[in-house]
Amino acid sequence: MNTLMGILTVWVLAAAGIQLGTLWIMKTSILPMLNSLPYGQYVTVCQLIDMHVFHPIAVWNGVIAAGLGVWAAFMAPSVAVSAMFIVGAIGMLVVGITSEGFNRPIWRQIEKWSPQRTANGWSRKRTRWYVAHEIRTYGAIVAVGAFVAAFVGQLA
Repeated sequence: MNTLMGILTVWVLAAAGIQLGTLWIMKTSILPMLNSLPYGQYVTVCQLIDMHVFHPIAVWNGVIAAGLGVWAAFMAPSVAVSAMFIVGAIGMLVVGITSEGFNRPIWRQIEKWSPQRTANGWSRKRTRWYVAHEIRTYGAIVAVGAFVAAFVGQLA
């Protein structure tokens, strides 16, 4: 494996792994806690969480890792390794697009809700946010698995 391929491989694998770790923590601890709260507490807790930090990182980490994955696919030593980089890049695009297209807009709405007055459709929006989070978590799982396979494929 040449130096540039090594750097690209480690970069995309680290980016996908960090993304997956963050999303997995949310999936297994934060979201179950939020979903157990009644409306007023749900809104208050959500408003205390600074998602302005996470969502842009999710989007840009996903987009940059996807771009680097495509670049690595063009440089890959075999079709199989190239395919794994493409699959990983698609997984990271799923993370970024889902974050920006679904999770972030709903979160912006939650920031404007009042704990004292139930927002229209809050339960439906909470469910959509949860489902979108599941999708981006599984996108990150696919990305990590594919990037690991690309790494291993280069060692063979």
